[in-house]
Amino acid sequence: MHLHRILFSTALIFSTLCFSAGSANKAVPSDSVGNVIVDFSFEQGGKNWTIWGSGSAVKDVARGGKSGLTIHNAEPNWNGAEQVVVLPEGASGVTLSGWIKTENVVQGIESWENARISIEFHDELGKLVGGYPPAAGQMVGTADWTHFTRDYRVSSAAKTVKVQCALGNAAGTAYFDDITLTIRNRKGEQLKSGRLSGIMEEGEWYPLNTKFSTTGSHYVDWSGLLDAPAGKHGFLTVKDGNFFFENGTPARFWGTNLVEKNCFAPDKEIDSTVSRLAKMGVNMLRLHHLDAPWTTPNIFGNAEGTRKLSKESMRQLDYLISRCKEKGIYIFLDLLVHRDFTEADGIENRPPDLGGKQVGFFSKKIIELQKEFNENLLNHVNQFTGVAYKDEPAIAMSGIINESTIFGAFSGDILTEPYRKELTELWEKSEFSKRTNGPAVNADKEAGGDDGSGGDVANVSDGDGADNRDNHYLKLAVFGLDWGNDRPKLRLNSEQGDVLESIKFLSSVETAYFKDMSEHLRKVGCRYPLAGSNMPLPLLAMLRNNAELDIIMSNEYWDHPQVWKINNDWDNMLSAPFHNRSQLRDPKASLIQNKSYFRVDGKPFIITEWNHCYPNEHVLEGVPFMAAYASLQGWNGVLQFDFNAHAFDNHALGVGRLRNIVLAVQPEDVAQWVVAAPLFHRGDVKAAPGLVVEGITQEQLESIPNYSNMLETNYHLPFITRVAKNFDGKHTGNPEEYAKYFSADSGIIRSETGELLLNSKDGFMRIETEHVQGASGFIGGASLEFPLFNAEISNRHASVYAVSADGKELTSSKRFYLVVTGPAKMKGQVYAPPRTQLENEGEGEVLVQVVNGRVTFKNIGGKKVQIFPLEINGKRGKAMSIKKVKGTRGALELSKGRTLVYEVVVK
Repeated sequence: MHLHRILFSTALIFSTLCFSAGSANKAVPSDSVGNVIVDFSFEQGGKNWTIWGSGSAVKDVARGGKSGLTIHNAEPNWNGAEQVVVLPEGASGVTLSGWIKTENVVQGIESWENARISIEFHDELGKLVGGYPPAAGQMVGTADWTHFTRDYRVSSAAKTVKVQCALGNAAGTAYFDDITLTIRNRKGEQLKSGRLSGIMEEGEWYPLNTKFSTTGSHYVDWSGLLDAPAGKHGFLTVKDGNFFFENGTPARFWGTNLVEKNCFAPDKEIDSTVSRLAKMGVNMLRLHHLDAPWTTPNIFGNAEGTRKLSKESMRQLDYLISRCKEKGIYIFLDLLVHRDFTEADGIENRPPDLGGKQVGFFSKKIIELQKEFNENLLNHVNQFTGVAYKDEPAIAMSGIINESTIFGAFSGDILTEPYRKELTELWEKSEFSKRTNGPAVNADKEAGGDDGSGGDVANVSDGDGADNRDNHYLKLAVFGLDWGNDRPKLRLNSEQGDVLESIKFLSSVETAYFKDMSEHLRKVGCRYPLAGSNMPLPLLAMLRNNAELDIIMSNEYWDHPQVWKINNDWDNMLSAPFHNRSQLRDPKASLIQNKSYFRVDGKPFIITEWNHCYPNEHVLEGVPFMAAYASLQGWNGVLQFDFNAHAFDNHALGVGRLRNIVLAVQPEDVAQWVVAAPLFHRGDVKAAPGLVVEGITQEQLESIPNYSNMLETNYHLPFITRVAKNFDGKHTGNPEEYAKYFSADSGIIRSETGELLLNSKDGFMRIETEHVQGASGFIGGASLEFPLFNAEISNRHASVYAVSADGKELTSSKRFYLVVTGPAKMKGQVYAPPRTQLENEGEGEVLVQVVNGRVTFKNIGGKKVQIFPLEINGKRGKAMSIKKVKGTRGALELSKGRTLVYEVVVK
C-alpha cells in the first residue's frame, strides 16, 4: 500500500504575489477583527486544523489563553498544523499574523527550514498559484513569544489560501498561538471566508440497491475472458519486453489486490470472492500484506515470532490459490511487505519501519530472515493442489520487497543505530569510500535543479574549504527527498558526504541485494519472473537498479488521503485531507503521466497498485482513463487496489467505502469495470505503434536530483505514443514528431492511433474503437457523437460508454452493455468549505446521482432494440421504453433509469 508521504515545502520561490515585509513585534494584539481562522488560539483543541507529526499537539503552552500549538522534532522533519480557507469573491489581499516561541530550534540545511508561519494560494484545481510566498514569520534558536505579520496580494486565479504553522525540516521545539488571517477587497473592506460548491451538491440522487448474492457478479459476467485453469500454458516467461507463457501464448493481466486478513478468509467467503473476481474479469490477484502484524490472522498466525508459517493461515491461503487457479486467476505473490522483525526472531534492535524499509537491502540478519521466509513459503505444498508454490504455474510472479529503496523511505533516510553503523561499515569496506584525487569542495545542495541534467557532483568539506575528511575514508552522504511540486527528487540531507561515490555505493548495495535474493529464489526452485520493488519514487538510480530483474513494477494513487497529516491513523482515513483534483484536467500530474516515467525499454511493466481515491469528487474518471491509456502504452498488467472479501448486504457498500481505496465498494469503479475489463483483455484500444525512448546518462544516475524532467516537459507524449527509458544514454524516437497530435491552446491531445482523445482544458476523454465507444469527465452540455450512438448529458460530470458483449463490432453487435455513471456518495455526506476534507462522512446508505439526458442509437445491426437495466447482482429489470426518433433506432431517456449498467439486445 502506498504509505505516508511527508509534505516538504522545499522550494521557497519568490511569489508572483505582491507582499510586504514581515515584521516581528512583542506588543501586538493576539487577534484582530475579521479573523477567518477557526480556533485561532487553539482553545477548542485544534478545531478545523489538520495537525500532523508525533510531536505535534495542542498543549498548555500558550501566549495568553490556556492552550497553544506545540511542535517538537527530535530529528529534522516537517511537522505542523494547517488550515485551508476559501477566498470570497472580490478578495484582493490578505494579512497573516501570529505568534511563535522557540526552544533550541536548529535550522535545517536550507534557510527556510525552521519554525515558521507560512501561506500558500491555490486555484480551483488545487494547483499552487504564484509559487511559495515568503513566510509571515520564521525563527530559530531559543526566543520568547514574538509576533509576526505580513500582507499578501491575492491573484485572481487564487480560490483558497492555506495557512501553515510548522517546524520545517528542523529539530527542536516551537510553539504557536493566536494565528490571524484577514481578507480584504480593493476598497480595504474586510470580507468573510467563502465556501466552494461542487459536483456532490448538484442534481437528483437515488439510493443504490446493494443487494448482492454471495456467488453473484458485479452487473455482468466476464469470466469468459479468462483462460481457465490458470497455469494451463505453463509458467509465465519474459520475451522481448512482454509476457508469454511457456507454450508461446501471450499474456497480459487486469486485476486487483486482496489484502491482509482477506487472504485467510473462511472457505465460504473465499468462494464468494473468487466467483465475483472471475465474473468481473480479474485474471490476476495480488496477495498483499500477508505478513502484516496489524491484521488478524496473518501468515504467522500472529505468533510472537515471524519465522514459522501458521498451519491454519496456510490452509486458507492454499484454498484461495486453488480456487483462483480453477477460475483462471493468476497469483502475484508478495514476499516482504510489512513484516515486523522482532526480538523473538533474533533481532536485537527492531528496524525503523515495518517491512524492513531501507534496512532490508543490507542488514545481514534481516536478509537471512527474508531468505528463510521465502524458502519456507515456496517449498510449502498446497494441500488442495498437491503442488509446491515454487512448482505452481498459476503463481505468475513475485515482488521481493514492497515500496522500498536503499535511498530512503517516503520521508527520506530513516536509518537508526545499529543499522547506520552496519551500512557505514559496508561503505568503509567498499571501493567507493576510498580517497579520491583533488581537493574537497563545497557541495551544491541544489545541483541539477529541475532540468534533470544532474548538475555538478562535488565532495563535501566542512564549508571552510579545508579537507577535514578521515585520511582513509570519504564520508557517506545521507539523502532525503525534495517534495517540491509533489515530484520527489533526491536531495542531500547531510552536511558532509561524497554525493557521487555515495550514490554509486548505495546503488551497488541495492543491485547486489536484488541479485542475491533472485539467485536464492532460483536456487530454491522458483521458476516464474521476479520484480524488485514497486517504490513510486522517480529516482533514476533506483529504477536502473530494479531493471536488473525480470519485471518493472510500480504503485501510484490519485489523491491518496493524506493520512500522514492525521498521524497515520489508517482506520480513520475519511477524516484525512485530500486535494480533490480532476485527473482529466491535470494530465501533467495524472497517474498515466507519472507511471509512464517508470517504463523501462525491454522490460514488462505492471502497475501493482493504483486507485483514484474517494472522497475525491472525480472518482468516475479513474477506471476508463487507466484502462484506455495503459492499453495505448502497451503495459503488461494493471492491478487496482484493493478488493473486499466480504459479501454485500444492504449497507456493506457504504460501510466498506470508509476504506477510501477499496475497489469493491466504489460504485463508479464497479460499474466501469464492465467496460475496462474487456477493453484491456481484448485489446479493444490498440497499443501505439510509435515509441520514444529516453536515454538516461551515467551523470544523471549518479548525481542530484537523480531525476529526469523529459516527460514533464513533454507531458503530452504518454497520451499519444508509447514512452520508455533506457540507461545507455541513447535516445530513440523524436518527441517533436508527435507535436501534431497536441494543441497546448485547446488542451486537446489525440493518440496516434486515433482511438483516444483527451481534452484537459474542458476535462474529459473520449474512446472510439470498434468495440468500445464513449466519453467521461466534464461532458455536461456537450453533444457526443459516436458511430453507434449520440449522447447528450446535462450532468456536469458523468460518463457514458458502450462496450460489445459478444465480441463483435458495436455497429453489428447483437448484445452490448451501456454503462452510464454519475458520482456516488454516502447519505448525509458534507464537504468542508474548501472541499478538501469531509465535514460529515455520512451514513451507510449509498446515493448515486441521477444522470439526465438521452442516448440515441443510430447505427445498429438490427431493427429492434431492447434495453434492460441491470441490478448489481446481474439480474435484469423490466425492459425500458425507447422513444422513437426519426432516422434512428430510438432513444433512451437516462433519467428514467435507476442503475449504472444497461444490457442492450438487438434483434
